[in-house]
Amino acid sequence: MPPAVRNYGHQVLNGSFSHVQQPHLQHHGSHPNSGSSNLPPPSFNQHHSLSQGNPSSNINPFSPTGNANGLAAGFGGTGGLGGGGTGLASQAAVMGFAHGAALQQQQQQQARDQIRRGSNVGSSKNLKGRIRDVWRGNLAQEMQLLRSLVDKYPYISMDTEFPGIVARPMGAFTTKADYHYQTLRCNVDLLKVIQLGITLFNDNGEPPPPQSQESSGLNIPTYSNNLLPCPCTWQFNFQFSTQDDMYNQDSIDFLVTAGLDLDLHEKQGIDPSEFGATLISSGLVLLDDVRWISFHSGYDFGYLVKLMLCKPLPEDETEYRKLLSIFFPAIYDIKFMIKHAQRYGTVNDTPLTPTASQILQSLGQKSGLQDLADELGVKRVGIAHQAGSDSLLTGRTFWEVKKLIFNGTIDDEKYIGQVWGLNGVGTTLQSSIAAFQQANYSGMDETPNLNGATIYHQPNGTQGPPSTPGSSQAGLASTPSQQNQQNQTNGIGSMTPGGGGGVFGRFPGFGRGDNVR
Repeated sequence: MPPAVRNYGHQVLNGSFSHVQQPHLQHHGSHPNSGSSNLPPPSFNQHHSLSQGNPSSNINPFSPTGNANGLAAGFGGTGGLGGGGTGLASQAAVMGFAHGAALQQQQQQQARDQIRRGSNVGSSKNLKGRIRDVWRGNLAQEMQLLRSLVDKYPYISMDTEFPGIVARPMGAFTTKADYHYQTLRCNVDLLKVIQLGITLFNDNGEPPPPQSQESSGLNIPTYSNNLLPCPCTWQFNFQFSTQDDMYNQDSIDFLVTAGLDLDLHEKQGIDPSEFGATLISSGLVLLDDVRWISFHSGYDFGYLVKLMLCKPLPEDETEYRKLLSIFFPAIYDIKFMIKHAQRYGTVNDTPLTPTASQILQSLGQKSGLQDLADELGVKRVGIAHQAGSDSLLTGRTFWEVKKLIFNGTIDDEKYIGQVWGLNGVGTTLQSSIAAFQQANYSGMDETPNLNGATIYHQPNGTQGPPSTPGSSQAGLASTPSQQNQQNQTNGIGSMTPGGGGGVFGRFPGFGRGDNVR
């Protein structure tokens, strides 16, 4: 393909390069004819557009046909390369160059127009390179950029990566939802979040454009042109040490396979307390008009509440829900929205359209984010199971769900604040033993992987209420509580940390691999 017109148009040879000797433009007539039929004749230097290296010539030999300085003037006419020449001088070659140049010019103009309009949500290629890694050193400047953007882009899709599930509570629970919350609470209190990904969208589902006025106008000394294009996704990397922090080994192996650099997290990771304080004042939370988009997000929001609260989560789920509604007044959970539509065959209290029914029927029992994105034709940008890529996929999937399944309208009173896994749906549990046996011997309703990127399995093909993410090797602690050591009743002891019982998992830094606290 020939070079773009802008690279060669209206050049003056005696301008910036007047000091360069150009004898090759003045002595073409002395070149002997090689006899090749594909080379132009010796009269090449006689053509009016290239003759004798005219220093005042403005001719562009690569312009599209019809331009006064284009191929028609440069190669056409009665002399030189035009007319009945052969090879590159043939009429077909001339027209081919003209068409190629015009096509490239059109594509470049379209790209410039698209930048001015902003990226299209449906186009993955426009989002490549726009996931910004945030570490300790650039936290302040990136948060300042987010503050400047959130007013125009108040929809925030979110995902986290955390070091797995290491504990399950034991006791008497009123509902299955209560059991889920207590499991969430003890794990979030014990563990640290490793990554947080957030992506911004406006009311039309469009991310910030690559050349954002907000980013270009920021008075940040280190935020310069070398940081453009403006990101649409921020991936916050927190301080985490496999030597000092608790984790599930399978989870860590999984994250390392996905590309996380844990050495870098240990050396340059963001202090969680510093991030929590920054997040509170960022304009991203505590506001009714900022809407958070998520997928099966009980643990995700649990970690964010913990970051801002700077203390363990409340023991009572009701108190936790109050905090959640204060920090995040408007939450959409795509998982809840899809499951509700599948269960009742309606959205916004109206029957599903044929298109929505077909999508949900094709989705069937597949319940993962990637499964839903594939059904909707949303392509992933970035690496799966990294928080930035997952948050971007979550956001883009949400807008497709809204368009194709919800007919462009979502009833906020019906769907806002419903978090899958903590929505109160479930059957009463008579005892913690029943809950534990259900988790371990029934395969659980939904067994996610170890980091919140959930893989779901429905036993016997049935669709049940949500269950808590579990470890892939969910087993009892090797040392149960003292009472059970004496009585040997079912081998099950209290598994609420701090209550005299144990937790299962490997906890380097806490006894170097011992399975109990």
